[in-house]
Amino acid sequence: MPTMLIVDDEPRLLRVLRLGLPEYGFNVLTAANGEEALKVLFDKQVDVVVTDVRMPVMGGVELIYEMERLGIKLPIVVTTAYADVDTAVKTLKHGACDYIRKPFSVEELVQSVSKAMPKVFAENVLPQAGFDLQAQIDIKEKEAIQKALYAAGGVKAEAARLLGISERNLWYKLKKYGL
Repeated sequence: MPTMLIVDDEPRLLRVLRLGLPEYGFNVLTAANGEEALKVLFDKQVDVVVTDVRMPVMGGVELIYEMERLGIKLPIVVTTAYADVDTAVKTLKHGACDYIRKPFSVEELVQSVSKAMPKVFAENVLPQAGFDLQAQIDIKEKEAIQKALYAAGGVKAEAARLLGISERNLWYKLKKYGL
């Protein structure tokens, strides 16, 4: 099973990911900042790093720079609640494979990691997970749309707003799921 190191200063997020990711075939290690992450990287075998940008002591950008300086070449996915283009470009130039905004679901993270490490993901995660990832994502998306439509009293424009998508995108998804 591939090992994912998650670096974030939010204990609640770490707990959710530590509990949710084994279902997808990952061993999960955690660190509260970049310094802790470096210690883990020297002590344990890690296959992919998921790091937040802003953390006390050493943030994600500094962690990526330090990994690059030390020659630690691993797939890196950057997460942040503060999406800014300059930070994304910096992290991508220095080794990050993908950049996702918080809040994100376990499924969104797994999709991002699958892009960052396609060979390891295909060989190790999907066969052990025992199900079709895209089918599971479709089920969750359909459920979210149904809940939004219910909450919006059937008003599609309001449901699209609740979901944070365009009305056109909602129309496409309604057609896709036969809703």
